[in-house]
Amino acid sequence: MTVINILTALRSLAIAIAIWWIFVLVTNVPAYLLPAPDAIASRFVFLAQTAELTKHIRVTLAEIGAGFILGGFLGVAFGWLFVRVPLLGRLLSPLVLLLQTAPKIAIAPLLLLWLGLDMGPKITLIAVVTFFPVMAGAAAGFAAVEKPYQDLGTLLHLSAWQRFRRIELPFSLPPILAGFRIASTQAVTAAVIGELMGATYGLGYLLSLGQENGDASVVIVAILILSTIGWGFHEVIRLCERHMLSWHTSQIAIEG
Repeated sequence: MTVINILTALRSLAIAIAIWWIFVLVTNVPAYLLPAPDAIASRFVFLAQTAELTKHIRVTLAEIGAGFILGGFLGVAFGWLFVRVPLLGRLLSPLVLLLQTAPKIAIAPLLLLWLGLDMGPKITLIAVVTFFPVMAGAAAGFAAVEKPYQDLGTLLHLSAWQRFRRIELPFSLPPILAGFRIASTQAVTAAVIGELMGATYGLGYLLSLGQENGDASVVIVAILILSTIGWGFHEVIRLCERHMLSWHTSQIAIEG
């Protein structure tokens, strides 16, 4: 992310806060429905000092990180397997599609019953939502490796691992990383769904606590932190994409 992008994002944020503040002052909307930005800032400080806010953030970040890595690894592995073993792809694709189309909010209670209230069900749910876009990107990328490159691997007597690392993976990186980018935003949503269903820590739990107590400021603080995490996570993936694909025509065109 460039400095210009950061400044643009900060400017947009400042404008949004100013509009919010003016709206609250002009409409006199009750604070229990929509607190002003300064009340949100005070609540943020209060939660950080007395309600273990940093621990809630760490738990959610740990769940997202673990689930994202697990789902991403399995997505790449299964994408490669589905291309290498077409019969396996034909057999398992309907099951994968069925799992993907099932509402995640319906899967979460089942995972809680099976795995308890710890981080396990949240990590599993995040891995499930991460898996499909990464797998779809990986399968498209591995299937699109051009025959001359495959012939080159045969000519050089490359082993299966060398062929994967030197030819197939680099060629497939653009769609794989696009899958990771899509999954990065879905992972945050999955973490919140899992924590809303049952948790003792995490930003989703904090969100639920604010709703139960009728405290809109706690809910808004949790939403703002979650949005920041989602935005930051997406930008980290974009940064990796730009770095790893600096040689690719798509990134050269963007950088212009």
